[in-house]
Amino acid sequence: MSAPKYLTMLGLMAAGLILLFARAINLWVRLVGLAVIFVVFGSDQIFPLHPSPMCAVTKLFMFRFTHGEWFVGFLTFFLIIFVPSLIGRKLFCGWVCPLGAFQELINKIPVKWRIKQFNFTAFNAVRFMLLVMFFLTFFWAKSYMDALGAETGMAGTPLWKAYSAYSVYDPINYFEYLHWTFNTLFWITMPILVLASLALYRPFCYLICPIGAFSWLLEKIAPARVRINRQTCNDCGVCVIKSPCPTIKPLLKGDSLGLPDCTSCGECIRTCPKKSISFGFKA
Repeated sequence: MSAPKYLTMLGLMAAGLILLFARAINLWVRLVGLAVIFVVFGSDQIFPLHPSPMCAVTKLFMFRFTHGEWFVGFLTFFLIIFVPSLIGRKLFCGWVCPLGAFQELINKIPVKWRIKQFNFTAFNAVRFMLLVMFFLTFFWAKSYMDALGAETGMAGTPLWKAYSAYSVYDPINYFEYLHWTFNTLFWITMPILVLASLALYRPFCYLICPIGAFSWLLEKIAPARVRINRQTCNDCGVCVIKSPCPTIKPLLKGDSLGLPDCTSCGECIRTCPKKSISFGFKA
């Protein structure tokens, strides 16, 4: 089942690239694309083991710690997420991720109390703090736990291994809810994500997701990206008003260091009356 899933992921990212280069994305194209992503990867029907980037990071290291080896499936998934991000900004996040698609679809619902521009630096600080805590847990705290397990004679027991593999992301891994088990925890936590997604663009991605943190760094070197032709842009602001994400405004200002994540959704491209926005290797 893994090969068809991975090929479908790569196919969707390739389709996204083609649409971006062709300037063929508008609201309806994006809506259909998000719906396809969510049904294929988030409904738990076509691919029951949905592509969770949280698992791609956490389970990759968990298996290394508990079994002493890198699990090929998670390692392959890890590479499929990151290698395309070295070509185009966040291609996985924008064209494959089911939780990202879910949040973005919710954000399309018209409401008055939407916050498009927020303090990205603060959000990013929380995201990286969680990432640092995760690695400290695996590479520092767990070594002490391993030594303690050896002293107490419990290191080889399944319970100790399960506890040792605990991740700081476990309580906030919303990807687990895409298995659609409607338990008490689901009904407590999912409404929080829905309400947050109504007000903010992809709140989980900006605030929590470790892949979001990693790929935000890769955005700085990805050659294919949304670009602005400064010679034809007249700063009319139409793209800022019509684009759903918080990225286009600081991009216009040239704030490359504190630029919020660009998921390569491409919606900003068709909004520009001057055609000054494009996706490519140069403006």
